[in-house]
Amino acid sequence: MAEVKPDPNQMGFFEHLEELRVRLIRSAGLWLVIFVACFLNVKPIFAYLAEPLKRITKSDHIFGATRFEEPFVANLRAAFWVSLIFSSLIFFYHFWAFVAPALTKKEKRFAIPFIVFMALFFITGCLFSFQYVFPHALGYLIQWNMDELSAFTRSSYLQLLFLFVIGMGISFELPLILFFLAKVGLVNYRFLLDKFRYAVLIIFIAAAIITPTPDPFLQTFMAAPILLLYLLGTFLAWTVYKKDEEETTEDPSSGDSSDDSHSVSA
Repeated sequence: MAEVKPDPNQMGFFEHLEELRVRLIRSAGLWLVIFVACFLNVKPIFAYLAEPLKRITKSDHIFGATRFEEPFVANLRAAFWVSLIFSSLIFFYHFWAFVAPALTKKEKRFAIPFIVFMALFFITGCLFSFQYVFPHALGYLIQWNMDELSAFTRSSYLQLLFLFVIGMGISFELPLILFFLAKVGLVNYRFLLDKFRYAVLIIFIAAAIITPTPDPFLQTFMAAPILLLYLLGTFLAWTVYKKDEEETTEDPSSGDSSDDSHSVSA
């Protein structure tokens, strides 16, 4: 006999906590499988991650170690972060499945496209940072400290790399976040346009925090795509507004129907 799942709308606080616990366990289990697969193939993965540094130094022997366990720990760290990026679709799905019961049927129709685009935007942001932003930042730091650098450790390199990669990946979620907020009625495109100057200030501050260099060109290079993403989110919020406006125009007014019912009863 199939087990009947409880109605999410009728679940209590502790039942929601239990559902969250189950989804976290499932997400962690699937991530663990991906992590093991990445760790078993960590050598080619690490070689790929080290490409920006190899291109700058023009050498294949670039890493040293200050502790015996450092290479092993660095491999674990590389497998962890890469598996986390690849598992983003899983995490986004379970997050959406957890909050979906609080949404209307109309909003739930966007579930699958929203999940897919969240994962795609996140991975695209990570790749964009890895291919363009991080190499510029790395070249600047090496040029600035070349005389004081005797060796590069794997752990310090990965720490800097994933600071840029994960930061840009999260930043690429901005259009979808603004679209979602517009769908649930918390913001609209007029509000986003009015607050654009504040968004510019906040984005440049965030870029300065993510990029550990005083180079204004690099900070601008980091902030520019985020500003474009903000404008994309504003455009998506405008499409939400236009669609809601068209649906409101097409629907008959409730006042007319109520007047008709009164006239019939009279």
